Amino acid sequence: MKKIHLVIFLLISYISVGQNLTVISGGSITIPKDSYVFVGGDFNNAAGTVTLHSDSDEFSSLLVSGAASGDITYNRYVNVVGDGEWDLIGAPVSGMAFSTLIQDTNIATNGSFYAVGSYDNTTDTWTNATDATTGSLSLGQGYQMATTSGGTLSFTGAIADGDQTVTITNSDAENSGAGRRWNLIANPFASYLNGNSNADGTNNFLTVNTAAIDDEFEALYGWKADGTGYEIYNNTSTATYIAPGQGFFVAAAGSGGDQTITFTQAMQTVTGVDDFVAAKSSVTSYELVLDMYSDAVKVADTKFYFKEGLTLGLDPGYDAGAFNQSSGFSSRLLEQDNGIGMGINAMPTDAMSNVIVPLTINQEAGIALKIQIANSTIPENINVYLEDTVENTFTLLTNEGFELTAQTTLSGMGRFFIHYTTSTLSIDTVSSTSLLTAYKGKGNTYISVEGLQQFSEPANLILYNVLGMKILSRKIQNPSQKEMLSTVGLRTGVYILKVQAENIVFTKKLFIE
Repeated sequence: MKKIHLVIFLLISYISVGQNLTVISGGSITIPKDSYVFVGGDFNNAAGTVTLHSDSDEFSSLLVSGAASGDITYNRYVNVVGDGEWDLIGAPVSGMAFSTLIQDTNIATNGSFYAVGSYDNTTDTWTNATDATTGSLSLGQGYQMATTSGGTLSFTGAIADGDQTVTITNSDAENSGAGRRWNLIANPFASYLNGNSNADGTNNFLTVNTAAIDDEFEALYGWKADGTGYEIYNNTSTATYIAPGQGFFVAAAGSGGDQTITFTQAMQTVTGVDDFVAAKSSVTSYELVLDMYSDAVKVADTKFYFKEGLTLGLDPGYDAGAFNQSSGFSSRLLEQDNGIGMGINAMPTDAMSNVIVPLTINQEAGIALKIQIANSTIPENINVYLEDTVENTFTLLTNEGFELTAQTTLSGMGRFFIHYTTSTLSIDTVSSTSLLTAYKGKGNTYISVEGLQQFSEPANLILYNVLGMKILSRKIQNPSQKEMLSTVGLRTGVYILKVQAENIVFTKKLFIE
């Protein structure tokens, strides 16, 4: 194919080159923040300059379908330094030396430390660069970064050529429990990536990497930099695109073995104008987002999502556990509950008319709590109530927020429930006290039973094998929010747990390994 020799500053929003592109000595291509260059063949920067620009919500792209060689410079916007602000960023080029990055005049500093740090999930710690830091930023790895006042950092190196891979590990059980399942990775390309199935049905990050990511956390977790933690992006989100060099967390599957994340060339796209861009989806679905406030400050949110074909149990890629399992606000699955607080709880469409979902709320006593609807697309005939089983109240959230200043510490699930119903509820409505939950958490040597704190009388926990023989029993005189039944010494197999409390009888089939 014929080579094209260019000296270009883009005056239009894009250029598409259907063949090879070579930048000769002295040649120059500058791609503004709102523009892109698509190369249908090979790309070679022989001895010229290729510069891409961005700002806080616009990121240019260079997408190469064929082979790529030669250096480019990506001036990548990075958020301002500050408490809870910063940014998660990866190098959109290979071979970028730490020693070069920390010399950038825009990078924030604190004494001998620079605002670029790597995350170690075996100890759940961050290590920031110093003058003594050597080597280059790893392609596909994410870092925490910050600039002095919100600006760009210059990344110069070779454009990522071909598919890229990065290794992730579930270190949740390592280092006496200090390890985490979370791995900080980043888009290694100088172009956007399709993040979920609404961006592209096949060539998207979640679909390609489903085997490497924990089913209960099958999502991208992006830092919000507003003090409320991480935004969860999965197939319940509208079309999501990962900006060049954008960092995010994923949860590794398995129990310690390495998993491989793949960033494919086929995922690349020039679509997108922000760090995580949500475009409209053609799929009929509904969602409701609840915000939680402590002393009038938003501290967390949780999302409920409804779509035909989903279940009340775990739907990987749709349901997603909260990034911080000890955070103040989440919900629980109605089926296949393994004790995971869900940041996104996905259910079938018909569940909107008659389902009760347990909430998990953690908050110290004496602090004003408020829960209100932040966003809703569910039909107007669906009523959304928050039930407080202790105060025996039903608050219609579609009319007002729920407010409470608890006299005791709020912890775990069993007190608060969300009702989706077409009916009108009141204090005469039958309470949700029958909504207990029991599960055998991964790696645990006990069965957890939650929600018993509602009962004033003793509770009995009885475990049977599949033949109906009683294996274990425990009587609890003063039930607490969470009770445990040891499984030490039990053979692997299926068991039946029976919980008796006051006039409630709750049974659940459990698999013990």
